[in-house]
Amino acid sequence: MIFCKNFQRVQNILIVLSVFLTGIYGQGSREASLSLDQIFFQLNNLKIGASLDNDSSGSASLSLNLFKIGFKDFAISHNNTTTELKINGPNIELEDLELNTHYILPNYYNIILSDLSDRRYEIPIDGIEILEKAIQTYKTKNNKYPSSFDDLVVNQFINTRKYPFNHPEWSYQIKIPYTIHATTTSMYKSSPKNLIYDWPTKKIINRESDKYQKENINWNFNLNINDIDQHFLSDLKININPDNYNIDFFQKRGNFRINNITINAVPNDDLFAQTIFRFFNINMEINGLFLNLIKSNKDPKIQNGRGDFSLRNFEFKLPPELLIDETMKSIMRDLGVRNGLIRIRELGLSFHFYDNEFGTISLSFISPFLKISLSGQISIDNNNTDLLNSVQLFDTELKISPISYGVRDIIRQWEIDNSKTLNREGPIIVLKMSGSLSNPTIIGID
Repeated sequence: MIFCKNFQRVQNILIVLSVFLTGIYGQGSREASLSLDQIFFQLNNLKIGASLDNDSSGSASLSLNLFKIGFKDFAISHNNTTTELKINGPNIELEDLELNTHYILPNYYNIILSDLSDRRYEIPIDGIEILEKAIQTYKTKNNKYPSSFDDLVVNQFINTRKYPFNHPEWSYQIKIPYTIHATTTSMYKSSPKNLIYDWPTKKIINRESDKYQKENINWNFNLNINDIDQHFLSDLKININPDNYNIDFFQKRGNFRINNITINAVPNDDLFAQTIFRFFNINMEINGLFLNLIKSNKDPKIQNGRGDFSLRNFEFKLPPELLIDETMKSIMRDLGVRNGLIRIRELGLSFHFYDNEFGTISLSFISPFLKISLSGQISIDNNNTDLLNSVQLFDTELKISPISYGVRDIIRQWEIDNSKTLNREGPIIVLKMSGSLSNPTIIGID
């Protein structure tokens, strides 16, 4: 994506250059040059307010202390069939942006809670559906209803060793022609549940999701950005002949940085029920990136380049309304998260391409409950148009360090369920990877 965006930016620059080049060739000139120290567009203390619909139920306001975009040290020269461009930019500065919106939208909390509840009942609902068909088949064959769940088992209308009846957390009782009951057993880790299927009406009773209303409510969304800073320094060389062309793009340095982004979602003006997203630092760097475009091959060639992307100190605060759900409680407990505050200390990506077909890559994920790192080498098949299939991994190592006890238990349970033992170096899981990026082979799993 980074490379595509950079190449698109080059294409936009070429449109501007066409005016300059047209003038050169139109006058029959063989040599020309143009330079500019600085050009920029700037806004100070911008304030905007607007209604979003006809009945004024929705509104928005925007305030911005500073926005500046421009170029420095712009120089272009033409000699015979070669045009060279050096440009510092586009450089962007943004300070103190605040966006507030007010709108009537669905109660997303209730939608999430309803969906979580329905997922908890997937097993017994599937069981009830199978039981209904089995009962009808039993009735057709025996001219009577089964007297119990065991009647269906003994006569092989259902198989307790297959899904969903192989889950010991649920048991079933049939009282036909009245009801079918799905009840949790002592192995169910959360509060007991009793799901009732009313045989005459074909309706399921006691579903928790039925209590969550789907009405629209008032929402306030707030976006705050302290500052954004972007700087690029690039060289562009264009060779133009009557029959072909050759374009070289060299990204000497590139840096994009965002500090302190906060997003708040507040339902019905209740600050205690708000959801908070907070990013303290986002940084992206691209250095020494070289792209080549020729007429015989319209796709850019990435010969050399390196870059770094990092997201540090990301926070996600869940509202109390969601934390009361038993599924959310279980997830928070497994992650070792308190008060619904999920922290990610670092998410990083680094890459280095060289010789148009080889490179190195590293990934990192650091949180209080889990650490993941990946490092290895890659090869790139430039003849393959599918990006994920064109990238091949080799000498690649994935390290997983589960920190919280809940994550350790999840991994161990996965090993038990799949009859596998992951390779470990002490407490750290170490896996070797190879093959295409779209479908890598993981030694010890595949």
